[in-house]
Amino acid sequence: MILYHGGLSVVEMPNIALGRQKVDFGKGFYLTDIKEQAVRWANRRKRQMSKRGFLNIYEYIENSDLKIKKFDGYNEEWLDFVVLNRTNDSNKIIDDYDIVIGNVADDEVIVAIDTYIEQLEKGRTNEYSKLALIAELKYSKPNNQYAFKTDKSLISLKYIEAEEV
Repeated sequence: MILYHGGLSVVEMPNIALGRQKVDFGKGFYLTDIKEQAVRWANRRKRQMSKRGFLNIYEYIENSDLKIKKFDGYNEEWLDFVVLNRTNDSNKIIDDYDIVIGNVADDEVIVAIDTYIEQLEKGRTNEYSKLALIAELKYSKPNNQYAFKTDKSLISLKYIEAEEV
């Protein structure tokens, strides 16, 4: 399977330690199997930082020794996992997955999730507000992401090439 990473540099050797905290599936190296999505990521970062953007291309070789979590769409389990990761103020790892696969909390979705988190922190949510948010997310255009969260998982990625975008 071919996976793509859009960013500001050529990444022949991904490094989990360079991943950001407080993102959808926790610290990791993020990819997608949707080329256009990775190009959008690279172009967004390129505009923000006034730098060049790159589409890094990898072959992913499945490895049955890896612990993989795959979410099927926007659902309660996905939302709880994303909220937990986006509100994790510590450097503590909150799960033991090597790879997490699921929908992206893109710009439109993250606004809704951020609002939900604000209300959650103020104690103004209940089961109905969670269900309403999940129902709302079902109208969002689905994208996907693969979060490689351990060095062990990176072994299953083979760098192919990078293209400037």
